Amino acid sequence: MTAQNTEHKGARLWREQPARTADEIERDSERLSSVQHAWLRQAISDRTERHKPLQYIIGEQQFGKTNIIVRPPVLIPRWETEEWVLRLAELINSHTDNVRDTQLQQGLGVPRPLNILEACTGSGCVALGLGCELTDNSARILGVDISDNALELAMDNLAYNQMLLSNHVHFRKVDLQQPIHTLPAQLQVDEGVSAGWDMIVSNPPYVTPSEYLDLDADVREWEDIRALVPLPPGTTDLKNVPSEDLDPSGMSFVVQLAKLAKELGLASKDRSDEASLRLDSLPRLVVEIGSTEQAQAACQIMHDHGLNSTEVWKDMAGTDRVVLGYFKQ
Repeated sequence: MTAQNTEHKGARLWREQPARTADEIERDSERLSSVQHAWLRQAISDRTERHKPLQYIIGEQQFGKTNIIVRPPVLIPRWETEEWVLRLAELINSHTDNVRDTQLQQGLGVPRPLNILEACTGSGCVALGLGCELTDNSARILGVDISDNALELAMDNLAYNQMLLSNHVHFRKVDLQQPIHTLPAQLQVDEGVSAGWDMIVSNPPYVTPSEYLDLDADVREWEDIRALVPLPPGTTDLKNVPSEDLDPSGMSFVVQLAKLAKELGLASKDRSDEASLRLDSLPRLVVEIGSTEQAQAACQIMHDHGLNSTEVWKDMAGTDRVVLGYFKQ
């Protein structure tokens, strides 16, 4: 009998087992300590009656090499985000290795690390994921967010995953919905670092208000709406926000990120180290989106703000999931 047939037979036998009686379940529960039994009963109640997400109950979510602590109301890392982060890391590593080999052959020494800004960091999973996956000492990564809950959790995750990191990662509170001209002063790479930003990556809020109302209760009732829906500046929910002030497309934060990329010089050839680092082969702005319509809109937004080449990545489910904007000279 093949392994596959054995698996099928095992599955069939499992399905044919009679339902367990209350007494059998009670006897199994006696194998748990009183603390374990109480936790299990509470976990079942939280999940079935309060719609609490399983990740919040367990308290962790794996993301690439990292284990991310999760706490409400900070957004739970999704597999779609993990997928594109790992793919982006492979792209950056291939580029970094080629540039390093070229510079060493030419006697120019090791190239400086790439400076990567992660907007809307939340739990810090994207920044920490890149910090673990990228080639050793090839990047400096700053994650920013407006939420105190998010930043506290991101710092906890930084400490929790510190031994796994191969690159410098840090976090900072920044409101990216402020006027664009005020942001560069708040987004200095690091003290003593003269080079500017090379790339912005983000899983920004992109759920439309109408889509939000149709989300499952375990999302709507637990996760911060600001991480899901691009709300007007200064607002924290949909209540009392006039409909004309809401963004029906879900793309307003992507517009802000494209403006920021332009303000930080990512859509410009006026960079002294442009040629040596071959930055035109790397995306300058990488954003997650949720549909083909949003992918098309994001491509146009990037072109409108000076990123003259775009690419769309699909996720494993076949949905347009990431838009990458390049500046080609």
